[in-house]
Amino acid sequence: MANTVITSTTNAIKVVFNDDSSLVGIAKGTWAKKTVTAVKLEANTVSVETADSVGHWTISHQANTYNALVIDSVDGVAPSSLSDLYDKIVALLG
Repeated sequence: MANTVITSTTNAIKVVFNDDSSLVGIAKGTWAKKTVTAVKLEANTVSVETADSVGHWTISHQANTYNALVIDSVDGVAPSSLSDLYDKIVALLG
C-alpha cells in the first residue's frame, strides 16, 4: 500500500496522495510554499496550515494514526519519527 509522498521544488510542494486520495478527494496537487502559514508538532501528529483553499492538513509517519494522512516520504526519504517528519516538512519550506 502506498501512502502520501511529498516532494519539493524551489517554490512549490508537490503531493501525490496515492491510497490516501480517498480520504481527501485529490489524487495529486502542487501548492506554493509561500501559502504554508504554520507547521506544528503536536502530540500524535504534525499539523500543516495553509492560506489557500486547503486550510489544514493533519499528517503522520505511522499508519495507525487516526484521521491523519500517512507520509511515506519527504523528498525521497521516509520519516523515522514524528519529530523527524516535522523537521523534514520545515526543511523543505526552506
